[in-house]
Amino acid sequence: MSRAIDMASDREMVERDLALANIRASAKRITPLPTGLCPWCSDPTAAPDDVFCCTECAKDWQEHNERKQTAARINGMLRQ
Repeated sequence: MSRAIDMASDREMVERDLALANIRASAKRITPLPTGLCPWCSDPTAAPDDVFCCTECAKDWQEHNERKQTAARINGMLRQ
């Protein structure tokens, strides 16, 4: 009996770890690569190596990304 409980506990731990890893992976978004156009407003960037056209767009994108990550974490926890 105790062996079955141990196996069930181990399986639960593995499934929980996988679920958390999936939530984290889907919530993370990498910073876009420089393309010459701002990914937030589509204006041209000042230098070819710049990702955003200005600090305001970079800040807006970062805040948006943080909200998406928080929402994904909350939604993931509610589904469990």
